[in-house]
Amino acid sequence: MNLKAKIQDPAEPVIFYELIPPKAGATAEMETLLELVRGLAGMVDAINIPEINEESRQGNRQARLPERVEPRVFARAIQQATGMETVVNRVTVIETAQKQRDWLRETCEEYGVRNLVLVGGESSAREYPGPSVVETAALAADLGLGLFLGGITIPSRSREAARIRRKYEQGLRFFTTQVLFDPNDTVDLLQSLNGLDVRLFLSFAPISNLRDIEFLEWLGVDVPRNIAWVIEQAGEPAKAAEKTIALASRILTDTFDHLPAHPPALGLNVEQITRRTYGFAKQMLRDLSAVYPRHLRARVGSRERN
Repeated sequence: MNLKAKIQDPAEPVIFYELIPPKAGATAEMETLLELVRGLAGMVDAINIPEINEESRQGNRQARLPERVEPRVFARAIQQATGMETVVNRVTVIETAQKQRDWLRETCEEYGVRNLVLVGGESSAREYPGPSVVETAALAADLGLGLFLGGITIPSRSREAARIRRKYEQGLRFFTTQVLFDPNDTVDLLQSLNGLDVRLFLSFAPISNLRDIEFLEWLGVDVPRNIAWVIEQAGEPAKAAEKTIALASRILTDTFDHLPAHPPALGLNVEQITRRTYGFAKQMLRDLSAVYPRHLRARVGSRERN
C-alpha cells in the first residue's frame, strides 16, 4: 500500500518523521541523514521534509540559517538511497504562478515526488508575489500530474476549520499541525471538522533546552511560557526531552479521548528540529508509536461496533 492509500484509509496508522535537509554542499551530513533514514525503516511511513525560508519570522536569531539542500533534492536522494516515501513542503507565495507551475511539473517529472504539503505566507497582512495555497492547488489540478496534496494547520488560529474546508474543496486531503503543546485547540478543531474526510497529522517535537524553544518560536510556533519553565527546571537535556515526550503522549491520548462521532482520521508527525535532538526524536517516535496505533484502532473499532 502506497502512502496516498494509507493516508486515505482512516483505519490505517500513518507516521511521518520530519527532517530538515542538510546544508548545501555538506556531503558528509547528507550521508549521515540518509543513514538515519535507513534506520527508520519499518518505523515510519514517510519522511516529511520542510522548506525553511528566511522571512520576517517571529523572534530574533543572531545568525542567518545556512543555505540548505532543496527539499525535493533531498527527497530524491532519500527515495533513491532508501526507497522510503517522502512528503515535500513547498511555500507557494514566494515565487510567481508561472514559476510555481514549472516547479510542480519538474518536481513530479524530474524528481519523482508525488506527495506535497503546500504552505502559505506567514502574514495575511503582507502582499506576496506568488499564488496562495488554494491557487497553487488549482495549478496542480490543471497540470494533471496526479499530485497528492496536503497543507499546514494551526489549530489555535481563528476560523481554522473554514480554511481547511476551503482547501479540501481544492483537493488537499491531509494536514500537518504545528508542534502541539496543548490538546484543547486541536480538539475544538476536530469537533468543527466532524464528518470531513481528511487526515490531520498531530505534530510533536522533543525539546532539550531553551535554544530549541527559540528555534520553534522563530519558525512561528506558539510555545506556552510554562514550557520554558519546565525545560529550565529539568536541569539537563535528557530530562527536558523526557518531560516533553511525556507531554506529547498525554496530548495524543487526550485528543483521542475527546473526538467527535465522525472525526477526521489522525496521523502522527514527529519532528527532529535540530541535530542535537536526534536521539530524543527517535525516543519520542518509539514511545508515541506504541500509543498512537492502539488509540487509532480502538477508535475505528468502536465506530464499527456502533
